[in-house]
Amino acid sequence: MKQQFRARFRALIVIQIMLLVGSICFLAWSLVATGFVAIPVAVTIVVSLQVIGLLRYVESHVDTLEDFFAAINYEDFTRRFVEDNVDVELKEAFNRILEKFQDASAAREVQAVYLETVVKHVPVPFIAVKSDGTLSLVNNPARRLTGLSALHHFGQLAELDPQLPGLMQAIEPGSQQLLQTRLRDVPAELRVSVSEIRIAGEIERLYSIENLSGELTAREASAWRKLIRVLTHEIMNTLTPVASLAQTAAAILEKPDATGEVREAVMTIARRSEGLMSFVSRYREMLNVPLPDPESIGVAEALQSVVALMSEELEGVSVVISVVPESLEIQADRQLLDQVLVNVVKNAADALQDTDSPQLRLSGKLDSGRVLIRVRDNGPGIADDTLDQVFIPFFTTKREGSGIGLSLCRQIMIAHHGEIVLESDKRGTTIGLLF
Repeated sequence: MKQQFRARFRALIVIQIMLLVGSICFLAWSLVATGFVAIPVAVTIVVSLQVIGLLRYVESHVDTLEDFFAAINYEDFTRRFVEDNVDVELKEAFNRILEKFQDASAAREVQAVYLETVVKHVPVPFIAVKSDGTLSLVNNPARRLTGLSALHHFGQLAELDPQLPGLMQAIEPGSQQLLQTRLRDVPAELRVSVSEIRIAGEIERLYSIENLSGELTAREASAWRKLIRVLTHEIMNTLTPVASLAQTAAAILEKPDATGEVREAVMTIARRSEGLMSFVSRYREMLNVPLPDPESIGVAEALQSVVALMSEELEGVSVVISVVPESLEIQADRQLLDQVLVNVVKNAADALQDTDSPQLRLSGKLDSGRVLIRVRDNGPGIADDTLDQVFIPFFTTKREGSGIGLSLCRQIMIAHHGEIVLESDKRGTTIGLLF
């Protein structure tokens, strides 16, 4: 097709030039050889028409080329060429090329929409950041994770944690890093992966963000449940026959001829066995957290109820309850919620025993569609080396503590599909319940 068009175009140009040259020669001859004025005038008109025709023929093809390139430049692939003074094969070639561009553009748009839909609905939060900080892409999980529905600029992440944008920008492309930060006003551990791509000469940074807090909590809880199940099974298998044997021996030794020392020793064994069985049975409670039976519970009423219930432990403590809005409600099991609040408030009361001007603040608020209940005391706080262990079963810093209170609270919160988080420093300790 290319060779045919070029040969035809060249032949037509050559023919028109030859005719024009012939007309010019005839004009020169007519001016010298004839004395008639009409002949040179007529030939001059013919030459002028030939020149105009040649120019129009060339310009029509140039205009067509310019229109073709303009259509490609402005991506106007609906343009069609139907001019009569342009070679038919050239018009058909241009039209076929534009149709292919149109098909390719439509396929590209479909693919772009498809990829954008996939990215927006993948479970991993994902954002793309331009060099000026504007976000070219934010998927739905990223909006849910941050709680920022109108997330358009990278700097808006400072609303969650002022240090978060700087921490994320400091991550090298092609690597990932664990970040300790805050989401929805509660502590969170994020795994952030970064990569860079070049689009239209501009480099964009792509961030994938995973919130590990809930995942780690669930895995840790599962591991401890398995551990406790094994411990209780083995300990109970050992203590049950010991306790039975000790009680039988104690009954036999009630006979008058039994010595006092033997009787006292066997009775001690019986008491210790019963104590150990009672001790293990308390840990067994952690494995038997009932499924929640949710109902609507007013947060303010629940907090006031637990304060009234523990008025004796909170004697001398300044207690402040703040719930915004006052009608705030949660869907939870009332008995399990009371059990969590009692454990948390009791821990706070214990922490305030040796504190001057002890204060306890209980608050509730709606945060990004979820309810956050906080219990904060102004006690001495928890030591840094034990802060990460407070939710581990059996661990306690109290002389008479069992080490199951906060572990049980975490089990209950997980059963409610919620979270329990703890913050502590020298100014006090805050426990947050996120429903």
